[in-house]
Amino acid sequence: SNEQVIDIAFDKMETFNFIQNIGLKTPKTYTTLHEAKTALNDKSLKFPLVVKPRWGSASIGIDFPESMDELDLSFALQQMKLKKSILNTVSQNDFDRAILIQEKLNGKEYGMDILNDFEGNYIGTFVREKLSMRSGETDKAISVIDEKFEQLGATISKHLKHVGSLDCDVFETNNQLYVLELNPRFGGGYPFSHEAGVNTPAIYIEWLKGTKNNSQFINYKAGVMCSKCDRMLKFN
Repeated sequence: SNEQVIDIAFDKMETFNFIQNIGLKTPKTYTTLHEAKTALNDKSLKFPLVVKPRWGSASIGIDFPESMDELDLSFALQQMKLKKSILNTVSQNDFDRAILIQEKLNGKEYGMDILNDFEGNYIGTFVREKLSMRSGETDKAISVIDEKFEQLGATISKHLKHVGSLDCDVFETNNQLYVLELNPRFGGGYPFSHEAGVNTPAIYIEWLKGTKNNSQFINYKAGVMCSKCDRMLKFN
């Protein structure tokens, strides 16, 4: 994908702005304690919250404060962790706003793979409901086919114009879909889509060969439940 797409995905505040600007829902998000506390005091925001890095991955950890004291501690701790992490360099230009405070949503969580061709044209959206998580990645999931996700994916595709597969996190709360993150790459949940019937690497290869019709590699089925499995291997 181009530099603009990467910037939108890498900076989660830019992600928030992009999603809002195209008319979709996303959790309320703040970049300072003052902004978040003002929203808490006027009741437009409530605990628990999510505190996480603004740029890059959440590899330094995510906190879920449930009180003002915990919010202060979480924010300070995230800043200290950030200074010691690989994200410190990219955060230097705006370190005071390098931590996000976000509304915590309850409801069903989904992963979506939004597939565009190499010219940024929409191909399809492949969805899985996350049934359990481990170490920040989907551990168990079931494939879903629903028109509301198809429409959501098509809207994101139309405005973002990313290339290839876009990994996207979505919450369903009170029958409304909220977009959390956009990652223009294969995500940790892609194997679930693959097992449910879409072979994206094969599609990439055919596109590189110049083949436009790759419908034989898209046979997505609903209700396919899969779980990741760790195995012990003995080497001696």
